[in-house]
Amino acid sequence: MKKNTYSLLATLILSALYGTVHSSAAQADLRQQCLLGVPHFSGTPVSGNPNDLPVYIEANRGEMLHATEATYQGDVDIQQGNRRLQSQYAKITTQDNAGQLTRFAYIDGDLQYRDEQIDLKGSNAKINLNSKDSDLQNADYQFVGRQGRGTAQQAEMRERYRTLHNATFTSCLPNDNAWSIEADEIRQDLQEEVAEMWGARFKVLGVPILYSPYWQLPLGDRRRSGLLMPQFSMSSRDGFSYAQPIYWNIAPNYDATFTPKMMTDRGLQLLTEFRYLTQFGLGTVATEYLHRDRLKTYLGNNKSRHLFFWQHAATFGDWRLNVDYTKVSDKRYFNDFSSEYGNSTDGYATQKFSLGYYQPNYNLVISGRQFQIFDEAEIGPYRALPQIDFNYYKNGLANGWLDFALFSQAVHFDNDSSSMPKAWRFHVQPELNLPLSNDYGSLNLQTKLYATHYRQTSGKGENAEAVQSSVNRVLPQFKADLQTILLNSKSVFEGYTQTLEPHVQYLYRPYKNQSNIGAQNVDSNYLGLGYDSALLQQDYFSLFRDRRYSGLDRIASANQVTVGGTTRFFDQHSEERFNFSLGQIYYLTASRIDESEDNSTSRHSSSWSMQSNWKINSDWNWRGSYQYDTVLNKTALANTVLEFNPSGNNLVQLNYRYASQDYINQNLQSGANSYNQDIKQIGATVAWDIDDNWAIIGRYYHDVALNKPVEQYGGIQYNSCCWSVGIGARRYLTSSNRSDTADQVFYDNSVAINFEIRGLGSNYSSGLRSMLQKGMLPYVKPFSLE
Repeated sequence: MKKNTYSLLATLILSALYGTVHSSAAQADLRQQCLLGVPHFSGTPVSGNPNDLPVYIEANRGEMLHATEATYQGDVDIQQGNRRLQSQYAKITTQDNAGQLTRFAYIDGDLQYRDEQIDLKGSNAKINLNSKDSDLQNADYQFVGRQGRGTAQQAEMRERYRTLHNATFTSCLPNDNAWSIEADEIRQDLQEEVAEMWGARFKVLGVPILYSPYWQLPLGDRRRSGLLMPQFSMSSRDGFSYAQPIYWNIAPNYDATFTPKMMTDRGLQLLTEFRYLTQFGLGTVATEYLHRDRLKTYLGNNKSRHLFFWQHAATFGDWRLNVDYTKVSDKRYFNDFSSEYGNSTDGYATQKFSLGYYQPNYNLVISGRQFQIFDEAEIGPYRALPQIDFNYYKNGLANGWLDFALFSQAVHFDNDSSSMPKAWRFHVQPELNLPLSNDYGSLNLQTKLYATHYRQTSGKGENAEAVQSSVNRVLPQFKADLQTILLNSKSVFEGYTQTLEPHVQYLYRPYKNQSNIGAQNVDSNYLGLGYDSALLQQDYFSLFRDRRYSGLDRIASANQVTVGGTTRFFDQHSEERFNFSLGQIYYLTASRIDESEDNSTSRHSSSWSMQSNWKINSDWNWRGSYQYDTVLNKTALANTVLEFNPSGNNLVQLNYRYASQDYINQNLQSGANSYNQDIKQIGATVAWDIDDNWAIIGRYYHDVALNKPVEQYGGIQYNSCCWSVGIGARRYLTSSNRSDTADQVFYDNSVAINFEIRGLGSNYSSGLRSMLQKGMLPYVKPFSLE
């Protein structure tokens, strides 16, 4: 658990912007560039207590007054281990304190002191050579091996603490006065890596900006309670926003962040996040709350808007507990708020838990699951509570020939609508596998039995549909899966090795009418296929799945042969550079789940599915997939991505996505509204570290069918050794909840500014990665060849 923290001073860094951009050190990243400007320890590390080491003194002239006092003049050089003190005059005394001899060095005039932690200049010092305690005047110090420097009228240096009076501090390199702190007193805690300041004045380019009687500034990467960097933004939806995170380092295994966020057009929102790591597991609990939302397009009767999020994972020996729970106040929440815990493009929020007991050959899991959907369906999906799963695996039966597996489940389905039936489903699914393989390929013969019993209860509502109270369904299945790999060391491309990987599968499962499972005449996008089933999207790999539908309520008949294959090309270093997969299902008889033609394949073959990856070189990657519908005689689905990624975070990505209107409508679930247009979307993302200081990002997504941009985002980040600033502008398509504008689209325009003080920890990143993850459509790396 780690959180970088910075003081309120970061809010003022905007004033430090100036016209000259620091030049980059040749062939050095920002971290190297910054560390070139600080002193480095070049001696040999000392083991043990350095105070026990002997003291060596060199000078042009020395005079021993008596056994306990000596004076040195001219190029005085005093060394003890890694400590070195240089001056023109020094007096060394030895004092006997109850039998303990203590050596002191008194310096008159200018001095220079170095050790593995600090490099300073000063005058008139008193130094305890036994303990390293020192007092000196007019100090000018700089940290060794890391950023941090300043001055002090008087300095008191102890083993753990350094106290500076009438002092200054900055993480900027010498000759860079972008910002600094002046304080009546600064105390640095070397152990806790923190500086406390009293009577502090924050200056930008030497101009006082802010005063505080007390400040605390972290000097490392340790978690520290205090104010985090504030966030500013301007949005046509929110107005001007100011968010001030407050971090509380409760304990090494607990922390919390409280963020009041003021939006001028909407009100005050409070965001909280609590993180924990205990013997009972690790997790995060977060809330977001706005008491009265003044957003004009929000017409909810309850103006309060809120979110609750809880994620937990724990392992207790053989037991595992997982919780993933997100609940929002209304369906428009993720349209109207930017949140780390959900996105409007998801379409739903998940609420689930599971408790499982795991052994090498079996596991038992008790769980519950429901979804909060965000569209306007009158009847939502079923919740599964409770759900009990038992799985058993045993390989090597019959003298090592057979593998056995058993999947069993008992689950209760319930729905918020009184018109919908409720049900218990009991399912047992044993299977036997006979895997055969040699150097040329593999053949897997599998037999499986689906045995399911339903106890159904009709809904109590006025228009509730009657259902059969008891339903039994038993379906056997047989599958033969043949794969082989043919190697051609002399491919069509010189210098490459090619493989041909044919894949043929036969699947048989008899037909049984399943219209008596669940409600049938339901006007909902989420129902009509039983309690938890949905049509699976087709791609090359889905061609070889056992079932057309997810869930167990709709198991279609099958008498089909799937033919496909993949070819791969490997270079001289055995690195895969290109692959291409092609496949299709041939239906020997139509695949059905009931007597309705809408739920039958009613064709002799499936769409052709193609998929390909191409690693053009170390910088360029391409991926594409394509489906051709043999019934519609047209393209059903297509997408392609081309990315240039030469190094680090730098990338340019172009992508295109297409889905035909006819394909969408013929695959919609029962009750779903028809789609009235093709989906055609193009997009581009550019992210680039221009040099060690400047980084830019741009993102543009356009809906060709609507002829409107979906999202536009542009950001620029400037990073120096001691501060950074990022500015991002975003415009994205949203919707209105007003009935009189249902056919219109709206855009939200926003500008956000983020500041950061740097040089206090180890963060020298350009900020590109965090900017790439923002927005409706965050960057995704889609390639399987890397």
